[in-house]
Amino acid sequence: MKTIKLKSTGIGRYDDVSPFIINDNKLSLHIELPALNGEFYFLASNNGLNVKKLLAFDGNLVLEGVTAGELLAEVRHYLKGELIKTYKVEPLILKEVDGKLSAEPEIIAVCREFNGLKETFNDDRTRTAELEESLKTAIKELENQLKLLQINLTSLLLFACDDYLNNVYLGGESVEGFKEKYGFELTEEQKEKLRRYYK
Repeated sequence: MKTIKLKSTGIGRYDDVSPFIINDNKLSLHIELPALNGEFYFLASNNGLNVKKLLAFDGNLVLEGVTAGELLAEVRHYLKGELIKTYKVEPLILKEVDGKLSAEPEIIAVCREFNGLKETFNDDRTRTAELEESLKTAIKELENQLKLLQINLTSLLLFACDDYLNNVYLGGESVEGFKEKYGFELTEEQKEKLRRYYK
């Protein structure tokens, strides 16, 4: 049985973060409930399995039918039918190993993966330099693409405004009316171009 501790910050964390095996696709949990009046509900989802259970006073429950993937859960505290607080439980990563499910809290899994990546990154200085150069090139290319996009958007804006003002079917009366009708948020550069274009 795995224990989930509910923190006052609204987070639920597994007390033991080491990987563990789930037998027969049944996950036994113990939720350490705060000493508060009201009812606590446990909600979980996993690959189409959706669970909503009223927690007993001891906080114990069994989830049946869990499968490989991610188990998302939360505990909701209600008092007289009104939601008081929601505790988001850290996701549980479920992997199938030799026909059995292996489970591990996501934060630890992510930390381990991050540490592995960090070691690989630190060990390979040449690769680091290549990655930095690729990143610089990608950023420069992205900046160029954004500039082109801005130019094209401004041109389309001028075209649309021109059509609005001169098309009898649209009945446009002013540049301000165009901006207001279509809810445009313009950059200073676009405002200046519209001012110059429609003096």
